[in-house]
Amino acid sequence: MHFQFYDLTYTLGLNRTRQISVSGAVASGDTLVVKGHSGSGKTTLLRILARLQPCDSGKVYLEEKSWLQIPGTSWRALVHYLPQKPVLFDGTVGSNLAKPFETRRLANKGPNPDKAGVYMKQLLLAEDLWEQDAKTLSGGEAARLAFVRALLINPKVMLLDEPTAALDQDSRRAFHQTLSAWLEDTAGAAVLVTHNNDYTGLNRVSFLDIGKPQGGE
Repeated sequence: MHFQFYDLTYTLGLNRTRQISVSGAVASGDTLVVKGHSGSGKTTLLRILARLQPCDSGKVYLEEKSWLQIPGTSWRALVHYLPQKPVLFDGTVGSNLAKPFETRRLANKGPNPDKAGVYMKQLLLAEDLWEQDAKTLSGGEAARLAFVRALLINPKVMLLDEPTAALDQDSRRAFHQTLSAWLEDTAGAAVLVTHNNDYTGLNRVSFLDIGKPQGGE
């Protein structure tokens, strides 16, 4: 298995009244779709797996190595979280794609413009967007731009929170096809949270249901 988590326990609700305990695994090249009602803790699970917030207990392994053995900044480069609301920075689309490569870990690599162009084309984004102000993009364009940026980082695991919520059917299919191709090419893995039951274009999908309502939020 490529990415595994065991008895990952965390507490939800304003009064911290509801405890969630979940285990799951996703192999190289596969997508694990996390299902559950609104407020069931799906986004919280992704944020914990990305080490953006703590859990109460549990174990997580990446290629049989415990997350406790990997520094947080290194972990977040290997296990990349893409939030539902895409993060865009001031500047052009091109400068946004280059932003992660300003960090010390990626400074010597830099984004590959040719590869970025290929991804943009696959995701039905116009090639002339490169010099456009990123803040002028539509919601769907911004979501796909953030995905291109994540693909260029080339993590081991992609944590995707409602990535197609702002996309139409054609763009959603293109997103799934691009994700599947990336998984096959890189032997990466994906954990996907979505309310949309359309998985057209996604290959090798498994499902994890984190449960029914158990009291107040």
